[in-house]
Order: sequence, then structure tokens, then C-alpha cells
Amino acid sequence: MTDLRTHLGRLADADDLVTVDERVHWADTAAAVAREAARGNAPAIRLSDTGGRATLVAGAFGGPDRLAVRAREPWARIGAAVGAGHDAGYLDVLDGLAAARRGGSVPERADAPAATAEADLRSLGLPAAGGADAPAITLGVAALPAAAVGDGAVGADAPTRVPDGDRTAPEAAAWVPVRGSVHGSDGLALSVPAPAGRVPAGTRVTVALGAPPAALLGATMRWLGESHTAGAPAIADALRPVPIAPTPAGAVPAGSEVLVEATVSPTPPSGSTAAGRPAGRPAAWERAVPTATLDARATRVRVREDPLIPFSPTGAAMADDRHLLSVAESARLYGRVNNYWGVSPAEWLALPVEAGLGICLVAADVLYAGFEWQLANTLFSFSHLFDKVVIVEAETPPMDLGRAFDDLWVKAHPANDWEFSDPEAPAARAPRYRQDGTTGANVYVDAAWDPQWDEEYIAPRVTFDATYPEEVREAVRDEWHDLGFDHGPEYDPTRRGDGGGGA
Repeated sequence: MTDLRTHLGRLADADDLVTVDERVHWADTAAAVAREAARGNAPAIRLSDTGGRATLVAGAFGGPDRLAVRAREPWARIGAAVGAGHDAGYLDVLDGLAAARRGGSVPERADAPAATAEADLRSLGLPAAGGADAPAITLGVAALPAAAVGDGAVGADAPTRVPDGDRTAPEAAAWVPVRGSVHGSDGLALSVPAPAGRVPAGTRVTVALGAPPAALLGATMRWLGESHTAGAPAIADALRPVPIAPTPAGAVPAGSEVLVEATVSPTPPSGSTAAGRPAGRPAAWERAVPTATLDARATRVRVREDPLIPFSPTGAAMADDRHLLSVAESARLYGRVNNYWGVSPAEWLALPVEAGLGICLVAADVLYAGFEWQLANTLFSFSHLFDKVVIVEAETPPMDLGRAFDDLWVKAHPANDWEFSDPEAPAARAPRYRQDGTTGANVYVDAAWDPQWDEEYIAPRVTFDATYPEEVREAVRDEWHDLGFDHGPEYDPTRRGDGGGGA
């Protein structure tokens, strides 16, 4: 099992986690610090003194942008979270998530959840994130009875598959992503995927905070798209083993840091918005799936010793929730496209966080003339998040945004390679413009060389080795060596006759 503490330990070992010991209060400062850390491409941060019982963690699943060359990759923390490694390549993470959608083994049952001590909901010190005026829940997993949600996914009933004669098995549960806010001493306004919002009053729900990262990803991936997929527990277990434990609402990840047991209420809690919606800005996943609101009353709160609660500054450009959705949706589309025609044309696919998830980049083999149009329309039919698709050469390095956007201007002629649909496409959900529900146009850009062109008409790639004479290349390598920069595998410092010591 990889619980949150193990994940943070891996980030610390990779020098990608820092602890802030100064006072950073949950009510008015924690979210601002998290936003600034995300904007400044900082490591994950652990806030040790927030005025609450819990230690808050920001950036546990985020990462830096790729608008400049950086030592860290934006998917590195998610790679560490699912066991691929902090230094995993983008395709390693993408392939792992795409394969996990088919589900894994049955989650094993733990004797009891790790969160056993009693606590008060308000004493946790949940951050007022996303502009909320109340304590907010941002990276949570909610468990509800699978029968009440109507979750017919393969593996949704996995928690009930236990040895014969075991009468203490936890009830089958559907796991869903959840964002919410706390009102008063026990009121909860929760945003959940639409099927989970139709449960009747009196239904039990358990909100897990600080759940194992695989459970958080599994809960998100289960509800993306309309294709048949495994249940969230099975997806999570395919990523990393996630033991489960019983609660009144059903099985939950046993390694969760905080468990909030609640009952669905017929009326919104006092102090919530007029529509009963949670306070604060929506999380990224709420733009990808239809949502509904659950109003609930907390009946019991259990915590681990010195609980850790990760949160996301929702609405921030490089926030954790956007990174999670970017990688999860990219993996889903990557798997769908490469299984759609019986061939695998896509080398990689990405919804860059830097572009607000409104652009889909796909490095693909253009199999025949017109295939790029077919590929773009297929992607638009699979997802409603974006309204722009950019197709680049298959050999473009994964997530090389500089190369991709350079090709956008160099290889794609605005008159011939930018194709706009009729203005009847539904508004994309990720971009902030055109949010009034009106229709508009989608656009795809073919930034790859035309497969009908002869090789002689395709400009050769400009490289260091092909552009400069040998004496110039050696002089440059010598200068880089003297300055302490990486000089490449072919550089031989003994050639200079000074043992490579430099000037």
C-alpha cells in the first residue's frame, strides 16, 4: 500500500517537499501560500502550524509548468504517488493509468481503518481554499452505498468479495471525488458526480481526507467519460494495493488520514450558498463530469495520530486538482484513441495544465491523408473539456510544449492547416470563455508534415551536430565544460590534453 505518508516520504527523498514552520493559519493564509507556491513552481509544502489539529499539505500532486527547462517534471509527483517513480517518464505514467482503467484485483480488507481517534470537524483546521469563506474539502474521496448510487461499473462491488462465512464484510461502496465546505459545527455542502447526488435523505456517506493517492485517482478516473470502466476500488487497486475498511456508508480506503461519517440531509446547512452549493471555486474534475450537491450532517469524525490533509487551491493556474485531471483525462483519451481503430496511432497525448486543459496535444502518426481530421473529431467526441486539438509529429518528445507550439506556428499554415468546425459545437467545459451555454466552433491544427509530401520537400531538422562544423562544436563543448554545464555523452575531456580540468 502507498498511503499519503509514504508518498510524502518519497517526495522528501527526491528533495521535492519542504516544511514551513512559520504560522500559516488555515482561515486566511494557508490557501494564499498554496496558490503562490503553485504559481512559483515550488516543491510540495507541508504547513506544520495552521492553528488546527491537522497538518496541511499543498502541492502533493501538482508540479511545475513546462514553459521553461526545469529540473522537475509536472507529472513527477503523480508518478511517485502511483509507484511509477518520481523520475518516471510521461509515457510510463500514462500507460499505467490507461491500463488501470480496466481494473485490478479485489481490494483486501483491513481489520480497521488507520483513523481511529475521535475529533471535532471544526477543530481539524481545514483550509478556506478556492476563495471560500468556510473550511473547504478539496481532495476528498466520498464513499456511498453502491446500490444507492447505482454504480454498475465492473468491480464496484469488489469490497463485498470476501471468503465464505465472513459476516463482517464491509458493504459495497461507490467511491466518488468530492469537494465541499463546512458550515457550523457539523453541516456539510458537498459537490459530487451527478449519480451520487440523487441518493435520498438519510443515506450514509463517509468522506475520506488524506486517502491513499491511488484511491483519489481511482475515484476520479471512474467518473470520467462515458465508456465502460472498472469500479473505483478496482482501478485504485490496479495502481497500488489499497486495503479497505468498513464504515456505515460502506468500504473506504483503510489508510485514510481522516474519516468524516455523515448522513444526507434534506435541507442545505445554514450558511451555505443560496443553491446549497459548496463555498469556493469548483475543482477541475467538476468541469469534466455532471455534478450535483449533497447536503449532509457529520455524525462522527475519526483521525490518525497527527493527521495530514492534502488540499488544492482550486482556481489557481497550476493547482493539484488540475494536474490530477490533466493526467487522468490524458490517460483515458490516450487509451481510447489507441484502441479505437485497431491500431495505435498516438505516441502520447496531453491536456497541458499550462493551457488550462483547453487544448489537447496529440503526437500521432498521420496514417493517411485526412486522418488528422478523423483523429481530431474522434477526440472531440470523446471529451467535452477542450475545444482545440493540435496534432504534432509522432517523434515529438512527450510533453515538449516548446516544440509542440513551435510546430504550431512553423508547420501549420493558417489558411490550410487550421480547420474550424461549424459554429454548432457545445461550449467546452475547461476554458473560461463562452460559459453561457451557447454553441461555437471547435478548431484543430495539423502541425505535422503532410504524409503526401515527398521527403525532398520536407525541411531537414536543424540540430547542433548537423548545423555547425566540428571545430565549432568542440569549442562550444569546451566552454560548457568549463562553466560546469552538461556537455553530452560524446564529450571527451582528455582530448584537450589538460585532463579535463578546465580553465
